[in-house]
Amino acid sequence: MGDNSEMEREDYVLRMIAQTARVLAHVRRLLLQGRHGEAGAQLEQVSTKGGLDLQFVIALDETSLRPLLLTGGEMDRPKCAFFAEVVYLEWKRQLSMGRLDQATRCANRALFLYAYAYEGIVVEPETRDRIGELAHYFDPTPSISPSQPRSGA
Repeated sequence: MGDNSEMEREDYVLRMIAQTARVLAHVRRLLLQGRHGEAGAQLEQVSTKGGLDLQFVIALDETSLRPLLLTGGEMDRPKCAFFAEVVYLEWKRQLSMGRLDQATRCANRALFLYAYAYEGIVVEPETRDRIGELAHYFDPTPSISPSQPRSGA
């Protein structure tokens, strides 16, 4: 009897993950289409379903936000990863609307959340690219590695 309820719970969790992934993919499409208002509404909704208001996640200082990211007294890495993705998309939305102050707040918060989510573990390439994109936002100076020839050299 216990095995059945555990399987049902696992099925429910997997369905919720799949549904959230579909919503985030839909938000990416909305952003590409320039439908910023709809994308913002979807991000607010998915954030609330994830347990936190998106504007709180962005506006709270790190000290105030940390307790909201804990589960059982420990940092909830999946929750941090989820909100990092949501805030990353909000950063893209704010950037595309030319709201640079809000975009900067979002970029800072997304980097904070990615750091907690992936500290000390392997990061998949897509997430590593997003983190790099956020870091590049703060330091757009291209770096030249020793293996790259300098122009004019």
